[in-house]
Amino acid sequence: MPDDMNEILQRLTRVETKLDIMNSARDIALEAMQSTKSAHLRIDEMRDELARLKVRQGENQRWLVGTIISSVGLFIAAAGLLLKIMLG
Repeated sequence: MPDDMNEILQRLTRVETKLDIMNSARDIALEAMQSTKSAHLRIDEMRDELARLKVRQGENQRWLVGTIISSVGLFIAAAGLLLKIMLG
């Protein structure tokens, strides 16, 4: 009978050890899930910020193109006026 009791205790110890390992693995999995959710939120925030920057860049390019066109127009007008004064 003592050998049977010993075997039962050994098996019970193995089951308990496996349960501890499973609980530990579950805790690690939960931490990984939380970390993944947090990373996804940060990625979404970065994607939104990038979209805002692209819009702002487009607005700045339009402003720059408008300024260049206006400057060229003023230069042509000034050159035309200068030629008119010199020839006329």
